[in-house]
Amino acid sequence: MDKNLPAVNVANIENKYNKYKKYENYPKPRIMEIIIMKTTNSTFTGTLTALTLLAMLLGASTASGQPKKNAENNNKPTGTQKLFQDGRKAMLTGDYDAAIKLLKQAVDARDAKTSYRLYLARAYRYAEKPGLAEAQLKMVLKSAPDHVEAGQLLGQIFAERKDWKNTVKILEPLLKYRHDYTTYQLLAEALYNLDQHKKARKYYQEAIKLNAKNAADHYRLGNIHLAGNSFALAVDSYQKALGLNLDSPVLRYKLGSAYFNLRNYFGKVSVVTVKAGKTGTIDGNWYLIEPQPGKKDTFRAAPSNSAIYQVARAIADGIKDRPDIHFLKANIYLNARRYARAYEMFAKIRKTIPKEDKALFFYYYSQAAFGIDKYDEYLELLGEAIKLDTAAYEPTLVEAYLKVAGQYNQAGDFTRYIEFLEKAVNASPQTTSLHLNLGNAYQEARQYAKAVLQWRLVLDLEPDHPNRTKLLNLISKYRRMTKPPTPTTKPARRKKPVTKTA
Repeated sequence: MDKNLPAVNVANIENKYNKYKKYENYPKPRIMEIIIMKTTNSTFTGTLTALTLLAMLLGASTASGQPKKNAENNNKPTGTQKLFQDGRKAMLTGDYDAAIKLLKQAVDARDAKTSYRLYLARAYRYAEKPGLAEAQLKMVLKSAPDHVEAGQLLGQIFAERKDWKNTVKILEPLLKYRHDYTTYQLLAEALYNLDQHKKARKYYQEAIKLNAKNAADHYRLGNIHLAGNSFALAVDSYQKALGLNLDSPVLRYKLGSAYFNLRNYFGKVSVVTVKAGKTGTIDGNWYLIEPQPGKKDTFRAAPSNSAIYQVARAIADGIKDRPDIHFLKANIYLNARRYARAYEMFAKIRKTIPKEDKALFFYYYSQAAFGIDKYDEYLELLGEAIKLDTAAYEPTLVEAYLKVAGQYNQAGDFTRYIEFLEKAVNASPQTTSLHLNLGNAYQEARQYAKAVLQWRLVLDLEPDHPNRTKLLNLISKYRRMTKPPTPTTKPARRKKPVTKTA
């Protein structure tokens, strides 16, 4: 550039252009005339300014004269855009092979966008080529780690193949960028299947806040609550799942288990009329427990929000016939103190119980026997439980003897009362209270020598017993009573025989 040329003030030209822009739609000769007339500077700089303004205005005028044509040209897709649009259309109409071909060309172009690769991954997935879709999505996330849609799609692919660890690995970082239902729901499902229930519970709760209409989410959250012994929360979740029309025998059984652990065995029992009704069956929202005495077609019934209703409903709806279901049903009757019916149920399923549950079964079966006053059978069944699991059930033996002893005491059978107190002492000879009770029983039965012996054992085991003085007094009193009487007269001396001498 010639150093003698004066410098042109660009800012000044722009200001002048804005000033004369209102003339841009005038005929070209008129534009030139206005500029020349208005430009007062006749120097070379002024002339250059005028020419620059003229060129800018003429350019603007030309552009404004063809607005529609340029807009139409701008809206026309480029070659790569057309490939993408055609590929997306093919994918949406189900022509996945064509979609893959077109979208792959768009992805390979120099001006490709991330969205092109995302759609190519979708096309691969619809074409049941998850491995190829995975490769594309990983490339997207490598260049854009915050691409939530790509991460979610990859997470879905991992979830479909039950690769739960990679599902979590991909999705958890996305929570930094967006909190939405899809991410929370996929994460919850993955962690649920990994038995990480604490985190799964948190994510299900967040997912439900964003979308409370997915029944499966409520059902799985109920399973987590049930496993964590949060029985009231489990009931709430299962009931919400039922309210969203998710119903199955397994759900009913689990809901019954939750009610059972809340000790809601029969709920609020009501009297209902059911024509041709049958005990132990479901009628609408009622479980028919037993007939109402003296009234035809009238039953005492349990409502749907009870353990017995839900378990019976599971059985009625066709749940697989398993011993644990009938075991639970029998336990519901047992805990509701309907011992006779429980005893019948336990007896019926005795041979079906698997080995690993037999000890627990015999323990509960024994409780039913006790409830109907079969005390010898009660102890016999408890003995079976002790044989199968000594550590768990042997400590209950002393209590069992005391329970039976108490029943005989109430019935006035003092001989058998003492018999079972003796059994309790023999089972746990180190227990001070057992010796004390047995000693008192002997006293009441007027077996004072035996009573004294037991009281002495109490003081031997516990020298500072709270009743020490009382026991010493009793020992002293009854010890004297048990001694043989002392003779009050001296026995006569025997006379020596007299021998006669010849």
